[in-house]
Amino acid sequence: MATTETQSIHRAVAILDCFQENQPELGVREIARQLELHPSTVGRILTTLTSLEILTQDPDTRRYSMGAKVLKWSALYMSTVDLRVVARPFMQELNRSTAETISLDIPDGHTRLCIERIESPHSLRWVKQLGERMPFFASASGRALLAFMDSDKRDAILAETPFEQLTPQTTTDLKTFRKELDITRKRGYAVSVSERVEGVSCIAAPIFDASEKIIGAVTISGPGTRFSQKIISEYAELLIRTTDRISQAMGRHTSEKEEQSFLITEVPIQT
Repeated sequence: MATTETQSIHRAVAILDCFQENQPELGVREIARQLELHPSTVGRILTTLTSLEILTQDPDTRRYSMGAKVLKWSALYMSTVDLRVVARPFMQELNRSTAETISLDIPDGHTRLCIERIESPHSLRWVKQLGERMPFFASASGRALLAFMDSDKRDAILAETPFEQLTPQTTTDLKTFRKELDITRKRGYAVSVSERVEGVSCIAAPIFDASEKIIGAVTISGPGTRFSQKIISEYAELLIRTTDRISQAMGRHTSEKEEQSFLITEVPIQT
């Protein structure tokens, strides 16, 4: 490919990168200033991109914005994205940072399904079975999924959930459980301490797709003896950074996500 053609491609991509959420519409001179190119050069490339339906131009303002072909490409990309494949390298990094078991759950009807896990290197560890179906209650992962789920779907699941007393720490009251979901939404992650299995602590945070739909949750799990309040606080921050990156890889715009506030108390709330 000729040098001039390569340069034109690089410039075209640079022009497309100028379009952001905070500036979805741009004029020729605005782009030219940002890229330090001559307006006539930018204008020629914009004309080509518009003719290919990659960009569209408002006939009144003469400003440009993303065109229909970008949406087509986006839909094609999202149709080929495998959450498990995308999440695994991020989960491996989290596993190296915490040395605890990292798992990935997705909502599947009225249950949650474990589709990936990376085990802790410790001899004493929590093992979660791949393909295991579990209820949403009595777990950090379940709360993380329910808290950010569509309210109608969440209500339907809760209406059919038998809140069994699995351990002395299990929340069995629906009203209390809903309050715990509110806390999870506010702080961005969920914690469970000896709630499903005695002596096991878990921290979970949600994953979203490009449409802001909840599509999964990553969990850090291990023996409660290794999960002090200080460690929970540190792991929660690491976890949210990880799930934010996975969500971004799944098409979510990070600028749309509200900043998470870490609600840390002396005794972990079982959410």
